[in-house]
Amino acid sequence: MASSDLKIRQVEAFRALMQRHTVTRAAQTLHVSQPAVSRLLADFEASVGFTLFERQQGRLVPTAEAHVLHEEVERAFVGMDRIAQAAQQIRAMRRGSLRIAGSPALALELLPRVVTAFVAAHPGIDVTLLTHSSTTVVELVASQRCDVGFAAEAIPHPAVKLERLTDAPMRCIVPLGHRLATQHVLRPEDLCGEAFVSFPRWFDARNVIDRVFVEHGVSRQLTVEAQLSHTIVSLVANGAGVALIDPVTAAFVDGRVAVKPFLPELPDECYLASAAAQPLSTLALAFVDSARAALQALLG
Repeated sequence: MASSDLKIRQVEAFRALMQRHTVTRAAQTLHVSQPAVSRLLADFEASVGFTLFERQQGRLVPTAEAHVLHEEVERAFVGMDRIAQAAQQIRAMRRGSLRIAGSPALALELLPRVVTAFVAAHPGIDVTLLTHSSTTVVELVASQRCDVGFAAEAIPHPAVKLERLTDAPMRCIVPLGHRLATQHVLRPEDLCGEAFVSFPRWFDARNVIDRVFVEHGVSRQLTVEAQLSHTIVSLVANGAGVALIDPVTAAFVDGRVAVKPFLPELPDECYLASAAAQPLSTLALAFVDSARAALQALLG
């Protein structure tokens, strides 16, 4: 007998009778008529090729072979129940995995906060958070090694869709106790002659910052460069100079340095990276919504 000879409805009828003991109760369980259950049982018995029930005093009594077969059926239905349970957990976002990549400006402070809250709200899911440059973040999403990415720069890639999440302005940071720490807003001329901690020359942000000082005819002492905003914060906190950094990092460092608005505003963009040819999963969409809300709350 091939497995294709068996019909799931026949197996369900057999299981129902074994559990409920009478055809009447089995029919109620399956929401069908008693004759329908009898036909299903007769067909199932013909398919397996041996007697499953003997009629005694008007009742169907399972044979020894029926009991052995019922054990296998129960094991199979336990597996089906697990599949149904897994589907329900996935639907409720309480099962599954999420792989996230982010640039340091986002992945060192903001994303850990979002991940922590998200895991607490969706117990049972697994989250991986990777920190890389924007270029690597985009490559990880393009190769489907990550479900979603958060990049500090718009790195074009044919397999990746980029969505701008924010273009909030950069913030100026100065050491605590610095002469500028009490000013409400800082401008290029306020930083004239100051030691200035810069991003490396190949960074887009560096070019934007240098241009505004050139346009205002302001000279700075460019003595220290650092790649990460968090490193720049540490340098400023230790008195190496003043700096302009991304607004996300700046939102987490108040108390270590003085954070000030800067005019003219220099927009600092960050992007959501997702696979261009494949929609985000329900789980990934929910995480993106959480990240977007957290970003909006942080930057106003």
